[in-house]
Amino acid sequence: MQFRQENLLTFFDSTQRYFIIPVYQRAYSWEKREWQTFLDDLKEQIEGDNNYFFGNILLEQIKEGIEYEIIDGQQRLLTLTIFMRALINVFEKRKESGEKIDVNIESKKSIYLKHNGNIKLRPVDYDRACFEDLIINNIDCETNSISQQRMKEAKIFFTEALNKESTGTLLNILDKIEKTKLTTIELVGKKDAALMFELQNNRGKDLTNIEKLKSYFMYQMYVYSPEGETETNIEYVSNIFKNIYLTIKDLKELEEDSILIYHCNAYINGYNYRTISDIKDTFKNSRKDKVEWIKHFVNELHTTFSNFKRLENSKLSYYQDLKRLKIPSFVYPFIVKGYKFFGDSQEKLNSLFHILEVLVFRYQLINSRADIESRLNEILVNFNGDLKKLKIDLQNKLNETWYWNDERISEYLNGEMHENKVLHYLLWKYEDYIQSEGYNIKKIKLLNEQIEHIAPQTPTNGDPIASGYEINKNGDYGSKFKNEYLNCLGNLMLISGSHNSSIGNKPFKEKLKSYIKNPLLNQQAEIKDFISGNLKNPLWDKTAIDKRHEKILDFAEKKWSFDNVII
Repeated sequence: MQFRQENLLTFFDSTQRYFIIPVYQRAYSWEKREWQTFLDDLKEQIEGDNNYFFGNILLEQIKEGIEYEIIDGQQRLLTLTIFMRALINVFEKRKESGEKIDVNIESKKSIYLKHNGNIKLRPVDYDRACFEDLIINNIDCETNSISQQRMKEAKIFFTEALNKESTGTLLNILDKIEKTKLTTIELVGKKDAALMFELQNNRGKDLTNIEKLKSYFMYQMYVYSPEGETETNIEYVSNIFKNIYLTIKDLKELEEDSILIYHCNAYINGYNYRTISDIKDTFKNSRKDKVEWIKHFVNELHTTFSNFKRLENSKLSYYQDLKRLKIPSFVYPFIVKGYKFFGDSQEKLNSLFHILEVLVFRYQLINSRADIESRLNEILVNFNGDLKKLKIDLQNKLNETWYWNDERISEYLNGEMHENKVLHYLLWKYEDYIQSEGYNIKKIKLLNEQIEHIAPQTPTNGDPIASGYEINKNGDYGSKFKNEYLNCLGNLMLISGSHNSSIGNKPFKEKLKSYIKNPLLNQQAEIKDFISGNLKNPLWDKTAIDKRHEKILDFAEKKWSFDNVII
């Protein structure tokens, strides 16, 4: 292990030496807040006489004097390289406009970007080609990951910020950068790297829990490995996390630390899991061989990340339904276990998603503040792939719990549904249902999708309610109609925004004609089946609403009953 004090100019100014960010490290994650802090620090430093301190850079020596992997400091060094590209660009543009600037542009490119084809800094390999185009060669590139987009935005940010400064200020900033002090710590092999795992950069983003866990396990491999196996075991952990990071770059829907939580909900402490300290405690208290425990855990974790990648690409119908409902966090640990037990069976996975869809619909419909996780924890912990038992356990638990039992579900479905978060989803599922009853099946998206009150809400401008609705002699709805019918399922329908605005408070006869003439959805076309009176003199009253309400209610109670799930 070697410690060296140097400045940034000497750190970069070598014709042979180059630095690689290994794939098991975090890709570029700095954003505007960190870029602004970086720039503000530089501008503040040029006001004083003291040298700027860049912090510690932790390197693993791969080939002495030539190739080094960056173990800590990658975010700062990537940001510096992007900054130098932006600064060089601004200098070049000003020189082209005729301004005399005492800077050797080609020399700076050679020092900080590329020397005779040797690129000085190389990010994680899946971002390398874009980085080379965008930063090293200064040409635009299509971004295919969040980290690539951040690099592109950082270049734009620094370019715009530096363009606002005088050339004298920019020269002072360059001088301050090149005199910036840093301490490099050179390690030889993964064993030394593991011993230094707690070293981190306190000027950028905090390490993610995945990164902290990787470092912790690498260190524990150092502690518990038999003599002669230490380097191999540390390398084993490093390679597993390399594969995890390769998976993380492809994930679009969930953050890496969220997936870690769901994994630990499934395998460590159920919903009682809180932080990686729980993992550490479980590890310390385990009577199993510590090295094998770590290997098993990181392999299972890698499997979970790979399965989440599969999940994001899943086309299974009930998974798509879950996404439309917006999946609450307590559902994901069941999915983690589901993939473990029958990840190769699409049929069983879809059955699991169906069970969870019923659970989530009931949970979202009630929208109670009651703690559902504590009630489901035992079921989650004991779930071992038996779908029939899972269905029965969930059904029994929800029915013995007042908040989400069958009676409560019916109560909510019979009540005011206008602003319920599952209303749109429910009416789309009702649409699927009535299409399968013999109507023409159509796949339609509504532009500016809205909820239509068939019997309109009371006009806010004071106009009377139009004809064809159940109103009293004062031209208003009665209290029973307002309280029990206006916002119930029987009076609510999916409609496009343009259609909704065109019919507004029109007489029911005109509304009905618009439903029949150009029905985008079958639930609009079938309104004629429920009316009181006839097509010449139609009435939308309590009787009509009751008929439609009972049909939708009967559909919903059967649809979101656990008995409807066939295993």
